[in-house]
Amino acid sequence: MKDIEEIMRASSEDFSYIGERLRQIRDELIEKDSGNKRDSEFSRKKLAERFGIDYYTLVNVERGTFSYTSIKLVLYYYTLGYNMAWILTPDNEFIPKHNIGENVVYQTDVQEEYRELESDIVEALMKFKKKI
Repeated sequence: MKDIEEIMRASSEDFSYIGERLRQIRDELIEKDSGNKRDSEFSRKKLAERFGIDYYTLVNVERGTFSYTSIKLVLYYYTLGYNMAWILTPDNEFIPKHNIGENVVYQTDVQEEYRELESDIVEALMKFKKKI
């Protein structure tokens, strides 16, 4: 899709690639989590429960049925470090799959590490200032 007219004429089938990318991300998260599709926090069953949706709704989204659940998943994966442009852009060959720091603020472990680092820096600066 190259221009607004083409986007406006597009049918929901024209966006089926988004569901495939959402599935790819979920599969990648399963591999990072436990490697086991059934036990992972990112299994279809657990993800559907987390979102309060029917299991088959998630199955359909990953098969290409576009719905508001698709948007929820895009936003959720964004908070986990995935690039929304990579998910949503039809030709994403030159778009990075992961964000580089753009959404780090959503990652709790990074926030905690940042606070600790910031505290250490302030403490070191105070010690240095006393020596001057």
